[in-house]
Amino acid sequence: MLDRFDANEFAVVEYMATSGGLGTEDSDARMTYYGNNALPHVLFNGGGMLVGAGTDVIDGGVYDPIVRGLLDDPTPLKMQISSHSFSPQGGSVTVDLELEGDLADISQMRLRVAILEDDLSYGGTVYNHVLRDLLEDVALTIDQVGQTQQVTIPFTMDGAWNPDNLHLIAFVQDDGTREILQSANSRPTPDYSLRYYASGDRTVVGEGSVVFGETGLFNMGNLDDTYDISLDVSNLPAGWSAHFTHEGSDHTSLALPLAAGERALLNLAIETAGSGEGEVTLIFHSQSGAVEDRALTFKVITPDIRILLVDDDGAYEYESLYFGPAIEAAGRGFATWNRNDAAVSATVLADFDLVIWECGWAFPTVDAADRAALATYLDGGGNLFITGQDIGWEMYDEGGAAVAWYNSYLHATYVSDDTNLLNLDGVAGDPITDGLSLRITGGDGANNQDYPSDIDPRGAGASTILTYDATRNGGIKADTGVHKVVYLAFGFEAIDNAADRAALMSGIIGWMLPGEAGAGETPFAGRVLRGNSPNPFNPRTEIEVSLPAAADVTLAIYDVKGRRVRTLQSGMLPAGVSRHVWDGADDAGRTQPSGTYFCRVSGAVGDEAVKMSLVR
Repeated sequence: MLDRFDANEFAVVEYMATSGGLGTEDSDARMTYYGNNALPHVLFNGGGMLVGAGTDVIDGGVYDPIVRGLLDDPTPLKMQISSHSFSPQGGSVTVDLELEGDLADISQMRLRVAILEDDLSYGGTVYNHVLRDLLEDVALTIDQVGQTQQVTIPFTMDGAWNPDNLHLIAFVQDDGTREILQSANSRPTPDYSLRYYASGDRTVVGEGSVVFGETGLFNMGNLDDTYDISLDVSNLPAGWSAHFTHEGSDHTSLALPLAAGERALLNLAIETAGSGEGEVTLIFHSQSGAVEDRALTFKVITPDIRILLVDDDGAYEYESLYFGPAIEAAGRGFATWNRNDAAVSATVLADFDLVIWECGWAFPTVDAADRAALATYLDGGGNLFITGQDIGWEMYDEGGAAVAWYNSYLHATYVSDDTNLLNLDGVAGDPITDGLSLRITGGDGANNQDYPSDIDPRGAGASTILTYDATRNGGIKADTGVHKVVYLAFGFEAIDNAADRAALMSGIIGWMLPGEAGAGETPFAGRVLRGNSPNPFNPRTEIEVSLPAAADVTLAIYDVKGRRVRTLQSGMLPAGVSRHVWDGADDAGRTQPSGTYFCRVSGAVGDEAVKMSLVR
């Protein structure tokens, strides 16, 4: 991964266990600090543990979204290694820090410096970034913005180290959360280097003109550079628009020169038009050609969307491969929140009637902040569908408040980790699963179920909905009279065919939101655009328009990137109901692929849209 991120962006420390030939006591202590109990593993930013990290670490591409999701986080600290020495007579390092924002709790903050060595051979493999020594912790003494602290630490050189292969990483860590607030290293600063941050939420529930928090762009290289700033609006619905503001002027693109060490501040805005969700990607391109493009994505979800899909599967794309299509097949509209980008607050959750939380197999998921937000949401009458093969194992491994939350809000007792069973049956008479039989391996599913768990329902109002066999359960539901929960102790994404995924999702949503509207989640009474039938469809669907009076209207089909695919009507329509057929082809007669499409009516009657699913 180091070939995709420069020395200012990405730092690696390898902690090798002393059971091997390259370990140290400091390495063992750090693994204990992080609570690691399986090897190999990888952590990002002091958390985000992915147990079993192995061959995919060699390339690291699967982890790119996690790293990129951390690069834009603002930090309250500015720091650098201003000098260092690896003299055989004795080494030293000097770290300069400056406080640029508030610290949560200075008593928990520690400066740590790691001595790392490259090109170490063991068992026929060459290792880099191996921890050789972790210097004594230093407490932070700065607690006011603008204050500085300089720390010089001497250290003893080990005669076995090769000074030519050594480098240093300094980092400030919050021992309360284990989060890394900032880091610096002794590697040479690149001639061209781009850094950036985005403050505030980058997914917002709103409408009209939505202005996001401040975005900063930094030239961290040794040389001056010019950055092309542009917007990718291909994921905005038809009629939506976006721009960014720099120094009081609005732009959709800009060439911005920055001297070495200089920064620029921007604000992105999205203007909505009608219902839905829209994404804009702000792209930074270095004209030097020496830096890979960097990007930030911003999203607006309009308040009328009623189902929120929380993507908490780490770097995987289960939300688009499995969950989204199943929700659409159930005839429902939804929006997606990427947990890599930011935590989702109770305030945001309260805007939705149903939250679908998919965990995949990444750790940690549903952390303390998530649990607090979900508790508030459920106490306020929310509905939750949550799925993941190791949620119970993780909560019970953490213990304490995590177990209490699991028992109280998922209404489950965790029985055991790996059932080694990959077939489940529904419960006769259950409104969700009666008649269902599921397989969670093979087919077109994710095929990722190493640890499907055994759980039991807990408390009044909780019951089993899926069983592995006569004594072991894989799914439960609970209705407290205040909230409803469906919890699957396996990954929904592993169900081996789309029809079964759609059937289970439809049953869950139907139980959670009985008698509610289908596509778009808005009843059609009083609307001009009355929806389409069938939905999903293949290859034809009929769209109904109802006009109170004759009007000049445009009725058109758009894809998910906002591109017009087909115009069905352009001109006057009489009062009353008219029906229009779309045969799944564009204006040129070319057959369109499976996917989500939008039918939009516009003109004097206003602007309305419905979401449709074409399934080939």
